[in-house]
Amino acid sequence: MDDQEKKHRRRILLEIETAIAPGRDMLRGIAKFSGEIHRWDIHHNAGNWSLHGSISGPSHIEPISPHHHIDGVITRIYDEAGRKRAHELISQGIPVVDILGDHGDRSLPLVHTDDNAIAKVALRHLIEQGFGRFAFCGIGDTRWSDQRGQSFTHEAEKLGIRVPSFTVCKSHQEHDQSNTGHIEEWLKSLTLPLGIFVSCDHIAPLLLNACARLGIIIPEALAVVGVNNDTVACNVCSPTLSSIDAAHFEVGYRAARLLNDLLEDTSPESNTILVPPSRLVVRGSSGELAISDPLIARASRFINRNASSPIGVDDVVASVPLSRRELQRRFRSITGRTIHASILDARMSIAKRLLGNPEYTVDAVAELSGFGSRQHFTKTFKAQTGITPAKYRRELVFR
Repeated sequence: MDDQEKKHRRRILLEIETAIAPGRDMLRGIAKFSGEIHRWDIHHNAGNWSLHGSISGPSHIEPISPHHHIDGVITRIYDEAGRKRAHELISQGIPVVDILGDHGDRSLPLVHTDDNAIAKVALRHLIEQGFGRFAFCGIGDTRWSDQRGQSFTHEAEKLGIRVPSFTVCKSHQEHDQSNTGHIEEWLKSLTLPLGIFVSCDHIAPLLLNACARLGIIIPEALAVVGVNNDTVACNVCSPTLSSIDAAHFEVGYRAARLLNDLLEDTSPESNTILVPPSRLVVRGSSGELAISDPLIARASRFINRNASSPIGVDDVVASVPLSRRELQRRFRSITGRTIHASILDARMSIAKRLLGNPEYTVDAVAELSGFGSRQHFTKTFKAQTGITPAKYRRELVFR
């Protein structure tokens, strides 16, 4: 690299945690932008990471040695020390972009998720699933969680619906000790069926486990929607967790572009950029309609848990103490569809989820989703969606 080329390159410091999916997605977005412009040398510091930020977290920008000049910084600011340090760097001519910061200083360039839009997506989905009562579970003393809860409550109140809420301790180490009993008591106070919006995927297991202990049927009696779409965390939940993809890849990309504008003395379109969520991924925790009849809820749960096996209507009938005729009548009256159609819908949901994972061949998806042969699967899938499984998978890649 000659001296002229070195002169035009920028050394960029990234202070972003990588322990969970949002941080990694943001880094991928930053890397994409960096790869497009080909003039950044990136130094990444993950910090001593804490789930919801703390005095030891990555918000404290590391000391910058005079031997390692920094041209710009992308960091996540949680506290007063980090905020002051950012202003010090800016006063020295080093631009700083705050990414998902948890503070109220709007003088700092900021790229953040659109928490109002996220809350609206959650409420709309729960309404579409047939729920007429809602609740919110968030993280105490956390600005973005509070904002999601306030927006969710406000939108529900427009419909004349009151939203009870519960907050867990900010320090995840305290969850099991201080929150378990309180969550159970809170759940006992709620009227079912109910849809709950959880501000973050990583506190959803507390809620799901409490429901299991109390015998609350998910998702028929209580549905849960989280945020971040951390595929690992969502898929190890029981049931698997529906989650809103908050577009952290786009957040990272936009933060990098904003920093580049500041470095090039180009006036950015805005000092604060809010990125809307990209999609909702429906999984087991909200994949069924609200059902108040306990026997129909039990039948529906049997379908959801066994759809990947070669079950039929007779198997569902055998799972509840009702005659075939009575079960079919009540099932259709309450859910709006037949038992057979419900089995098919459950299998389609499994298949769509599996098609999103390139490790599974179409033959494997056919078997694992309960369709048996690839021929039967392809024919049924196309009849239901208008496209083949292979084309559906290709379209997922470009979303």
